[in-house]
Amino acid sequence: MPKSSGLKLEIQSKKLKSNANEPVLACIDLGTNSFHMIVCRVAPNREQFEVMFRSKEAVPFFRRSLADHFIDEAAVRSALRIIKDMARQAKEKGATTIIAVATSAVRESKNGEAFLERIRNNLNIDANMLSGSEEARLIYLGVIWSMPELTGNFAIIDIGGGSTEIIVGNKQQTSFMQSYKLGAARLAQRFFGKDLPTREKVRQIHEEVAGVLQPTAVKIEACGGFKKLVGTSGTIQALAKIDRELEGLPDANLHGWRLPLERLKHIISYIEDCSIRNEKIKFVSNDRAQTILSGSIVLIEAMKAVQANEIIICTAALREGVAVDRFLQTGWLDSRLAVHQNPRSLSVSHLLKKYQGDVEHAQQVAWLACEIFWQTRKIMHNYSDDVVNLLWAAAMLHDIGIYIGRSGHHKHSYYLIKQEELLGYNREEIQVIASIARYHRGSSPKETHDAWVALPTPERKLVTDMAAILRLAEALDRSHRQIIQSLSIKDSLNTRIKHTRSLSERKMENKKINTLKFEAIIKPGSDGKAEAWALGEKKSLFAIQFKKEILLDFKVAQPKHNSPSTNRGLKK
Repeated sequence: MPKSSGLKLEIQSKKLKSNANEPVLACIDLGTNSFHMIVCRVAPNREQFEVMFRSKEAVPFFRRSLADHFIDEAAVRSALRIIKDMARQAKEKGATTIIAVATSAVRESKNGEAFLERIRNNLNIDANMLSGSEEARLIYLGVIWSMPELTGNFAIIDIGGGSTEIIVGNKQQTSFMQSYKLGAARLAQRFFGKDLPTREKVRQIHEEVAGVLQPTAVKIEACGGFKKLVGTSGTIQALAKIDRELEGLPDANLHGWRLPLERLKHIISYIEDCSIRNEKIKFVSNDRAQTILSGSIVLIEAMKAVQANEIIICTAALREGVAVDRFLQTGWLDSRLAVHQNPRSLSVSHLLKKYQGDVEHAQQVAWLACEIFWQTRKIMHNYSDDVVNLLWAAAMLHDIGIYIGRSGHHKHSYYLIKQEELLGYNREEIQVIASIARYHRGSSPKETHDAWVALPTPERKLVTDMAAILRLAEALDRSHRQIIQSLSIKDSLNTRIKHTRSLSERKMENKKINTLKFEAIIKPGSDGKAEAWALGEKKSLFAIQFKKEILLDFKVAQPKHNSPSTNRGLKK
């Protein structure tokens, strides 16, 4: 019987290409305040990578989407121009793979997915939307990659334009991750708009942020607390640069700079005074000056909430984390970070456990679904390994909705998967996983289904095809006894004898039908009646999608002495 402990669905998705021995990867971070890009190459020993080139472009036009929840056409065109120019720079530096990730501004926009689709279609760039939790995970990877000296438990705070992420953990795992809608640009728009800050408005931001973050300290303490606080991204780096100037060390290394709470209080007091009097803030760019007041308030209130006396600056963040994650998952980075190579399996297993899923059944169905996928590839479909990864996740989680109620549990599974923000998957992939699980039973997809309407049109055939496969896999463990030990699928053209009646006589007609023959080896003592019945009930969607009939043949396994363990993982 397949076991998920041995289940290593380490599909090497989105392979990196390179003309040299090591790949050159460009990562573009589509932030709310600015777009950042790094171009990096893995070291020959695969234990590290170097950042060869950095690029940054302020995008003040993007901030409007936070309030409007819509990226207007002018902003889209400006963004595409900047991304196209960054892609050109990346290729000049030797990049053969370019990826882009979008955060809160795009995440919260009604046309965010349409914007990313234009990037993919117009610029041929792999562009994806990150959930808040996935953004936090990637920031964490960027920090532990760039700060190998960290030991024990530590906390990370990243203040962006639209959101703030707080993470607690050690170098092996995280124990707390949360994304808050407390971005510097978001708060500046909400409280100041186009007006000058006032003492009253400043006080209101302090109270708002403190109120939101107050429960965080209790949760972090429950997770074991931390010894060091690390700060990343633009707002925190800007505050550290001010402190560096005031300390008379303008050329000191920003990475690793320590900013005590007492010095931060004086800096924020200075920023508040300058902002209220509409005076220039020294050592801060004009663009950053528009958001640094609200961002600095988030930092000081966060430090007070978690009782941190100082913060250590880290110049790596999301984009470095994206590079670490991609290099790990494609096998190009083999180092102290190898424990983070497979976040998808861990995240899926965690969700299955959280909702008390039937682990044995989930593992069996996932194994069967992937076997059907792989054995029918080139016969019925040409989907990539990326797709079987999504099918595997949907199969593992297809029944978690039973936690809410057995009736309509496929719909409950859909909503639970969507709301949990599986780590290692982008928002579009989570939508596909949830939709495949949604249609593992019940009626076929319809335009009246909310889940179907929410699914982008290009993904609908994929979801229906994978749901058809999942229905077969689920039927083949109808008894929840994992009786199938191996499965072989053969394509054939069979003859069916069909009775027909003409006006004058009854006659026999031979009809050729496309058939898939499922030959299953089952446990001794099993008869497979429940599975055979369920397959008959569930195969209609498969027949419609792939134009194939299914014949099922069971053979009972012969008992063997000293047989090897059946704790096998999925093969590719």
